[in-house]
Amino acid sequence: MTEIVTINQVYEEVKRIENTMVTKEEINRLLETLEIMGNSHTLAQITDSEMDIKAQKIKVIKSVRDL
Repeated sequence: MTEIVTINQVYEEVKRIENTMVTKEEINRLLETLEIMGNSHTLAQITDSEMDIKAQKIKVIKSVRDL
């Protein structure tokens, strides 16, 4: 016996799948994060920058001339 499936059931299943799948953008962000976390030099630079920010060793740049 063949089961009858409505277009609404198909639509709901497609929406459920769409809501749980990983997008290409999410995969790219994950790969970028893994690349950064795998580079100890980059992590050290990030740590140094965070320490500078906490110590208020920053300069606000408002224009190209400030660079």
